[in-house]
Amino acid sequence: MASIAIIGQGYMGNAHAGAWASAGQADSIKYICTPRPKEGSVPAAKNAKYVTDLDVILKDPDVKYVSVCTPTPTHKDIAVALLAAGKHVLLEKPVALTVADAKVVADAAAKSSGSLMVAHVVRFFLGYQKLREIHESGELGNLLSVHARRFSPKPTWATWLGDESQSGGMLVDFSIHDFDQLNMYLGKPIEVFAAQTSPTGPAEITVKYEGGGVGQVQSFMNAAEGVPFTSTIDLLGTAGIAHYEFSAISATEESSSGNNAGVNSWHVFSSKGNTVEHIATDDPYGRQVKYFFDQASSGGKYDLSPTPAAISALQVCLAAKASLKEGRPVSIA
Repeated sequence: MASIAIIGQGYMGNAHAGAWASAGQADSIKYICTPRPKEGSVPAAKNAKYVTDLDVILKDPDVKYVSVCTPTPTHKDIAVALLAAGKHVLLEKPVALTVADAKVVADAAAKSSGSLMVAHVVRFFLGYQKLREIHESGELGNLLSVHARRFSPKPTWATWLGDESQSGGMLVDFSIHDFDQLNMYLGKPIEVFAAQTSPTGPAEITVKYEGGGVGQVQSFMNAAEGVPFTSTIDLLGTAGIAHYEFSAISATEESSSGNNAGVNSWHVFSSKGNTVEHIATDDPYGRQVKYFFDQASSGGKYDLSPTPAAISALQVCLAAKASLKEGRPVSIA
């Protein structure tokens, strides 16, 4: 029987283990791989063996599916090795810290008998998926602009996130979700301008698109303690506006099942009427893992989360960082 391995035992490793469990695959998690293993640190993987050597996974023919949940600088080497071994790889975003490294991973996937899906979990939130359905139905008319916001207190669940050399900083690790959404709706990004109140303050980013659309992102990863993790997105079209908002009880619930007392709802205001709906429960990580498992088992084509889109989102992140540094708009080739 095909087995699963998870690389990383931290917050995201636990999120993926829980997702595999919710997809009915808890007993299939064979390994947790980490440099400093702590038995039982990933409770959802109750039968897993904790190992320190990636070669154990690379050489085990039973392991077909691997979640990579490690700090971003390690992504390239781990993913390339797994793909060379023919594994199906679910790689946490961002693909890498540079576009060049991201393309190395994509090239390895193209040559592999396995496959690669980049874990952009926002694409699997019910509210974000609902807005995409509404847009594709034509109810909003021609899309003119997309606005997205994302903020939380400083994350404490992974110390490496605060090290820009490890995470890429807020614009790469945090804002990438919203840049990915903008690109999905508006197409090819051509120019980015970013401004920030201070090195740790909110950032405002404007992205121009080839077809004339404009997207705006507001990011803040250092909000006051007690501010819940919150994300919103607005689609502005010629025939209507759609809005989605998620706000958890606490900042640690970004990857929760959604069963909380926070806000999780979408709204549509158009010529067809107004609709408001609250989403009572959600399991985006579980939905993401199930999609990955199903697609990997049937050809490895991931239309809901394609690798070129993940690389394009990274390009916008890096252009936004360059714009902050240089104080001017930055073009994307």
